[in-house]
Amino acid sequence: MKNVWKKIDSINLNSSKECLDMLLKKKYVISPWINNIFKGNQFKFDKINFPVSLVRYSLKELNFNNQTELLKVYEKSKDMGLELVPPQIALYTRLIYDEQPKGEWLRFATPLKSMIDTDGVPHLPKFGNALGLYFIETYWAYEKAIFHPHNEFVFVKKNT
Repeated sequence: MKNVWKKIDSINLNSSKECLDMLLKKKYVISPWINNIFKGNQFKFDKINFPVSLVRYSLKELNFNNQTELLKVYEKSKDMGLELVPPQIALYTRLIYDEQPKGEWLRFATPLKSMIDTDGVPHLPKFGNALGLYFIETYWAYEKAIFHPHNEFVFVKKNT
């Protein structure tokens, strides 16, 4: 099992709306989908069991050597004892991940159908750093969405 990448012991926010406001204040670029999803659903932080330990895995590290579907990635991660990331934890992590290398896109393995926009489309969050800006974007979260061995995902490492 990989070492913890980020450990979150507590969050002094009440809702995803507060988190969005902080991201905007820091001049982070928030996609219209992230804005739509997190403003429309008040994800609460008080429902989280802290601490939350986050780990990063490329699909290659999960033993996927060819493109694969999202559901297979999630099934493999579960077999490895990893958990999916609550959407509000993914959003908050953008606030604390400011050492991101330029050109990196980092996806968060959030539960399927946990982030649905008002058009009914499921998403998962992804972070980027480019043009001197930090982004929080989305990618489609269909079971058959395709990802490649170099794609990297964040998961929750169970607290032991």
